[in-house]
Amino acid sequence: MPDHFVSVIILNFNGMEFLEACIRSVLAQAYAPFEVLVVDNNSSDGSRAFITTTFPEVRLIVSDVNLGFAGGNNLGVAHAKGDLIVLLNNDTTVGKGWLEELVNAVSPADVAIASSFVRTEGIPERYYERNGSINLLGHNIMRVFEDPRDIFYAGGTSMIFRRSLMGLPFDDIYFAYSEDVYCSLRARFMGYRVVYAPKSVVQHAGGGTSKKAPSSRMTMLQERNRLLNMALFFSIRTLIAAAPFFAANKIAKFIHAFLFPRYSLKGLFEAYSWFLFNVRWIRMKRMTLRNDFRRDEREVLSCMTAWLTNGESIAGRLINRTAVFYCRLVGLRTIEIARKQKR
Repeated sequence: MPDHFVSVIILNFNGMEFLEACIRSVLAQAYAPFEVLVVDNNSSDGSRAFITTTFPEVRLIVSDVNLGFAGGNNLGVAHAKGDLIVLLNNDTTVGKGWLEELVNAVSPADVAIASSFVRTEGIPERYYERNGSINLLGHNIMRVFEDPRDIFYAGGTSMIFRRSLMGLPFDDIYFAYSEDVYCSLRARFMGYRVVYAPKSVVQHAGGGTSKKAPSSRMTMLQERNRLLNMALFFSIRTLIAAAPFFAANKIAKFIHAFLFPRYSLKGLFEAYSWFLFNVRWIRMKRMTLRNDFRRDEREVLSCMTAWLTNGESIAGRLINRTAVFYCRLVGLRTIEIARKQKR
């Protein structure tokens, strides 16, 4: 098998409306050699028959249960032939040169993962000028990096990684949401770089299948998985220092759930109670991950943000300044503090 043989994995769950455009755009890539695998997560919309009939050159991997984004992609990786693995959402179309640019981006020996330039429907144009990062609660914050080539994590919408370095990219327990952050944190703590491939362009419909999921289930997975990444990768000292953020987040979201439909109250209870009943699993997983750590967490924190909002209102800017001040006070060296120290 050639060193640069690529396996492109497209995960599908009742997404037949997107599949034809997505697969055709991938098969049109000039890069060679590569294979395309579609992992079907127990769809009921005729997706399997459509793929078999319309795209006989595509390998169809069938799961009899919905394994979610994490488990479904892990299943695809287990069946893939290449060491270079690309994960691509089914509600996307890819541009000319998409695959070659991803391969080039992950070619340096110190790079484990690379992410495409994903243009998602409904996202304002200004948010594409600079890449964002995540804060201490695991939320995405836009426009954090000054250099547009910098990126904190590779989004699961379109990413490439080396299987020889990362193995199975996700933990199945995540099911959906923030598993791409988990994968990128693993790579960073292992001492590898996560990079951006701006010429690997993807058009993304956004939430094509997740919109069908129950609100309580979505809330539980989103909230639990964001906080789980912090619990798994960062030291007890850092978690204690960040405890006021966690407490404020919990209170704010419960209030929000009472007043607005954005969060499910049931989902929030399930997310926070999950940690109470899984302390042993978290402790064992922390120990396993730390066996591969080669990078100090201070380096990782210096690429994360203290901001709690995107700072577009007076209240938002005040909250962010307070958060930065607190991080400086307790020694959490986020990107805002690291940037000032360098100057």
